[in-house]
Amino acid sequence: MTTTSSTTIADVSVLTEDERSGDLFDLELSADGIEIRRVGRPVRRMSWARVSAWELEERRDDVVLTLRRDGTATPLRITGWSADDLDALMRSLTSGAITAPEPTGGEPAHDGAAAGAGAEEAAARGRQPRLRTRRRRVGAKAVLTVVLLVVLATAVTLVLLQSAGVIDWGFLGRTA
Repeated sequence: MTTTSSTTIADVSVLTEDERSGDLFDLELSADGIEIRRVGRPVRRMSWARVSAWELEERRDDVVLTLRRDGTATPLRITGWSADDLDALMRSLTSGAITAPEPTGGEPAHDGAAAGAGAEEAAARGRQPRLRTRRRRVGAKAVLTVVLLVVLATAVTLVLLQSAGVIDWGFLGRTA
């Protein structure tokens, strides 16, 4: 993936507890940092020196980019991108490279460096942006649902086999 001076990602939202806020905005990513563009508001700029780490989480319909700085985290929901493509873009922008490396699947973590003067500032403060790619974990409810479905299927199979005469429960003794 070859990056230009900047890349604009449209229709980004802050991920909230209800999964998506109604406030959509554009992100412009460049070697200088991030610009947040909202309709009717002034452009907000943040240099890479202020980002201490970022995380990517690929989900079914989107990617969550979590920016960490000064003890805070901002999860951004980005649709239309894969984690690998966004990973390559972020690496190329924060390393100052013109051409991003081809994504290698399954790479769990990457220590990136900020670009230009931002890298020098971050290094001086002992902070460098880091990338942690995390795949979405399966929740406890999903595991419990699968276990209960397996138990139900087993019970139904046993009842059907018994009613067909394949299984004889006589070895248990008198039952009623």
